[in-house]
Amino acid sequence: MADESALYTARVDNVGGTSGQVRLPGEPEAVLPTAGPVEGADGYNPEQFLAMAWSTCLGQTLRAVLAEQGLDHPSHVSVEVGLHRDPAGGFRFAPRALVTIDGLPAAQARPLMEAAHRRCPVSKLLTGQGAPTVELMGAEPRT
Repeated sequence: MADESALYTARVDNVGGTSGQVRLPGEPEAVLPTAGPVEGADGYNPEQFLAMAWSTCLGQTLRAVLAEQGLDHPSHVSVEVGLHRDPAGGFRFAPRALVTIDGLPAAQARPLMEAAHRRCPVSKLLTGQGAPTVELMGAEPRT
């Protein structure tokens, strides 16, 4: 169930896991093929989608932080998402953001980067601030 107080709610549907596609409901042209994390795959994998989400969100939040400080410096956010085996079973992601703020020394850039990381909604989710929920839709009782 969507949060009634949400300022915006995005919805994306996946059919077929990494052998299918992601669709944006209501936008017939917005269909992206999915694939596993292998070289030459014909589609996008979860690691890439997570990297896209975090780099975009952190990059925009950093722009806001810079603007609030009256700084007009170009910035760049590159995100890597490693896929690792989880000793507890299955797999886990290890995301890492690499931030550049042109024209600022590290001593001045670091607190701005940290402020953006504290404010970015995706950063918050990745650092355990927020609780994702998983709900079963349309389940039939077993007889």
